[in-house]
Amino acid sequence: MNRMSNTPDPAHGDDRLARLMKLAGERNLPDAQRMERARVAAYESWQRSLDPQVTSSSRKRMSFLIALATAAGVAALALLLSWNRTDSGPVPVARVMVVNGGASIRSGQATTHSAIAKGAVIDAGWVVETGEGRVALALGDSLSLRLDRDTRVRFDDKDRVTLLEGAIYLDSGGLNAAPFLRIATPAGEVRHVGTQFQVRVAGEDTRVRVREGRVLVLSTDDRSTQFDVAAGEELRMNATRAVITRGMPSYGADWEWSSSVAPAFDIENRPLAEFLAWVIRENGWQLRYTDEKWQQSAHEIRLHGSISPAGAGSMLEAVSMITGVPLEVRAGVLIAGRT
Repeated sequence: MNRMSNTPDPAHGDDRLARLMKLAGERNLPDAQRMERARVAAYESWQRSLDPQVTSSSRKRMSFLIALATAAGVAALALLLSWNRTDSGPVPVARVMVVNGGASIRSGQATTHSAIAKGAVIDAGWVVETGEGRVALALGDSLSLRLDRDTRVRFDDKDRVTLLEGAIYLDSGGLNAAPFLRIATPAGEVRHVGTQFQVRVAGEDTRVRVREGRVLVLSTDDRSTQFDVAAGEELRMNATRAVITRGMPSYGADWEWSSSVAPAFDIENRPLAEFLAWVIRENGWQLRYTDEKWQQSAHEIRLHGSISPAGAGSMLEAVSMITGVPLEVRAGVLIAGRT
């Protein structure tokens, strides 16, 4: 039996190469003049590469390009580091306006607390605990957020807080006057639509009561379930049920705690009418003048000095003595003037 061999035969390889060259035919060489021009061009190119001036210029250009690339790289690195510092730095979300009694704050997952003071800045992720005190904070330019006693609130971001327990009161300053805010609770998420309202959490139960405007509440279990709570209504809900009660008063004991930590009203050179409008909004009252004379006087009288926000009754008594305008509250109505 003959065996096939994979080893190439040199003789056979030479024969194949010869046949290929024969098939290609003879190549025409350039004439002597063209060969000389090619030789001279190659020689001049080689001489230029050896020229010190040309080499120095090339090196300078190369150094300049390298320096430019290095500077661009350093600038890009600095910008990247700046972005990283911005992303990883604290994000301020609120500012403390009023502290009534003791309250504390802790950052992130820290277990230690520190006392909170007026003017303190709250960063995202921080938790405020009021204990026996009450606190009022400002979010943005006009939104007022107030915390009752025994309340814990985590400030998640500029537009979101989580009420862990206790009660908060929100005043947006009127319709579309403040940025959007979401309040997370065990029963659902509360979204304000230009309003005054309070939210109270006790265990798994959440209570939302609206003084002015309205709020939207989205259920935690079913995000498609939404409750629209209007002024004078109260929603009580947990994981199993939700009940809305209508005809709730906008004043009284359930609301008084929020006005006790209201930011002070600057009365200096302000008309009495402006002070009265502020005090009825803070307490959920209505205003009635006994006649046009007293209403005109309220717009003409200017206040001076300052008033301690010790309580609505004390403030009204002090203003009445200073201005001579009788002021009396009856069943949620502030009566200005002599009856």
